[in-house]
Amino acid sequence: MGTSVEPAAGTRIVRQLVWYFGGLIATYVAGLVIFWPPSGEQPNEAIFVVLMFAPTVGAVLAWLCAGARIQWGRPNLWLLAGLIPALAVLGVYLLGSTIGWDVEDPSLLRAALTAAPVAIFSAALTAVGEEIGWRGFLWPLLRGRSGFWVASLITMVIWWAYHVPLILLGWYGDAGHLPAFTVAIVGITLFIGVITDRSRSLWPSVVAHGAWNGLVATSFAVTEGDESIPAFAGSDELMGEFGWLAAVTILVVGVVAALWHTRTMAAPISSAKTG
Repeated sequence: MGTSVEPAAGTRIVRQLVWYFGGLIATYVAGLVIFWPPSGEQPNEAIFVVLMFAPTVGAVLAWLCAGARIQWGRPNLWLLAGLIPALAVLGVYLLGSTIGWDVEDPSLLRAALTAAPVAIFSAALTAVGEEIGWRGFLWPLLRGRSGFWVASLITMVIWWAYHVPLILLGWYGDAGHLPAFTVAIVGITLFIGVITDRSRSLWPSVVAHGAWNGLVATSFAVTEGDESIPAFAGSDELMGEFGWLAAVTILVVGVVAALWHTRTMAAPISSAKTG
């Protein structure tokens, strides 16, 4: 009599997801409770560090307690592709400065680009906390069992929901910028999904996330003393991580990359197996 491995595999995946989301949510809530700021004050940096590593805590628990796989991969040339979203936004900002959407300070921009490797590396140190959970654990698990578009939809909803409480609290942007942020999440989820599939590695996503947080989110700012001065200035509706210029740009980049990827894949991605 033959035995089916599917029920056992399904049970194993459920256990992994329970540990993953349990650890993520518990760490997230603990960070909010422990570091909740006094009334009327903004939270300090500690709360954001804890929350950014909540996905890693979930992934490690799923690995230790349920035999999950974390796809680390090796650094490869796809690392350079992680710079594409930030470069695309830079191009749009430069174009925008010629037609009045924003104002460019050339000297600040030169300084920002010179310091860009340091800014990306610094931002990547915390971005990796998210990426181990999102693209190290969750994305490979989904892609081993579903198509690119389904995996992208699930990931973008979870990633969006992860940020929303902070946005509604006014600690990370504000509710008025939620539509632009939602558009940006769609685009960057698609793009990072492509480079993760193609590289079979976690690290290009860390570069993309770090470049976005270190450059785009600050409008290519330069730090002078305790002050951060953006190289591009303009309306909050257009500029920065919550502005429509970056949001529409990454949406276009993400959709184009996803269409290219899904039309040129030689075979479905199936490298991410658990157990």
